[in-house]
Amino acid sequence: MAEQITQHRLDNGMQILIHVDHRAPVVVSMVWYRAGSMDEVSGTTGVAHVLEHMMFKGTHEIPPGEFSKVIARAGGRDNAFTNRDYTAYFQQLHKAQLPLALRLEADRMQNLLLTEDEFAKEIRVVMEERRLRTEDQPRALLYEAFVASAYTIHPYRTPVIGWMSDLQNMTVDDARAWYERWYTPGNATLVVVGDVDAEEVLAQAREWFGGIPSRALPLRKAHVEPPATRGPARGAERGGGTAADLHRLARSGAAQRRDGLGTVRAVGAGLDPGRQ
Repeated sequence: MAEQITQHRLDNGMQILIHVDHRAPVVVSMVWYRAGSMDEVSGTTGVAHVLEHMMFKGTHEIPPGEFSKVIARAGGRDNAFTNRDYTAYFQQLHKAQLPLALRLEADRMQNLLLTEDEFAKEIRVVMEERRLRTEDQPRALLYEAFVASAYTIHPYRTPVIGWMSDLQNMTVDDARAWYERWYTPGNATLVVVGDVDAEEVLAQAREWFGGIPSRALPLRKAHVEPPATRGPARGAERGGGTAADLHRLARSGAAQRRDGLGTVRAVGAGLDPGRQ
């Protein structure tokens, strides 16, 4: 797949990945930000996911809640997802509507409105999501406790959705600080997959994203886990499990380097964003 991918970097640092696929007259546009729950600090866990929700709450051009309606009126669908290492947003539309998706994404990359009223409503939605998907699900609670026990230092130990106490005490200023810190072209990758011409997509990307100034990114400090021990793991004494067992199961993801989003992974998500 790699030889079929067109790669380019705009002057402001934004990376562009294009995969041409003429099997159907559709296109998927995705913007990936290299910022996820592992970049959060204690006291604001879950803010990456909260900001994902707030990205649909409007700009000066698009009123709150209208983003998805605009995409739907164009015959498309959209969604977003947050993970430990990234947050991504996608639209799937007829190929003629690609400029619409790019315009909307460029708008909210730099002009997002974060208000107290909208935040107060959305943070309640996120807390209910945590109750539904984690606190009311014994298996999810067990996995959450397992991961928190497996890691000692690495931020992978905190859940993507955040701890409930942090969500309850989160403010719109926390979300705004996250947006201003990470949502900048130099920390973003645009992935376009579908029935397109690569040069035309590059021209459109320059038109909509090229003029957005990039900001300096915070220094990311390495999180080095201590060596796994042979002693009993917390919560695993009855089953005879050791800390080393937990580390072997859970640490494989943290050992991977975060030098980039991963070209094949990002384009693969573009081919089928619904599986995220």
